Amino acid sequence: MKSIGWLLVILGVGSFVPNLIGIEFKYLMWIDNWGVEAGWAIRGAMVVAGGVLIFLGMKSEAGATAAEPAQPVEQHEPEPQGFEPQETESQGFEPEVSGEKE
Repeated sequence: MKSIGWLLVILGVGSFVPNLIGIEFKYLMWIDNWGVEAGWAIRGAMVVAGGVLIFLGMKSEAGATAAEPAQPVEQHEPEPQGFEPQETESQGFEPEVSGEKE
């Protein structure tokens, strides 16, 4: 809801200044079809509606976080990744080492 509100505010405010110097966003050119006064009213309504959506979005986010009680975070030891050496008893096999005399 907040993102739609920000979009409306940016488009509304962003179309005020360019309109004063004779430039218009291509996708907002339809606003002035009903006259200059109606165009300004639509731009103002976009800003106000966007502000209301931003306010409601912030309020709902704050209410959602306040309503949920804080849960303790449990710490888990991470499981080892990959292969681990296995501890095994010697099976009687000993490698021969050359050049060594007993």
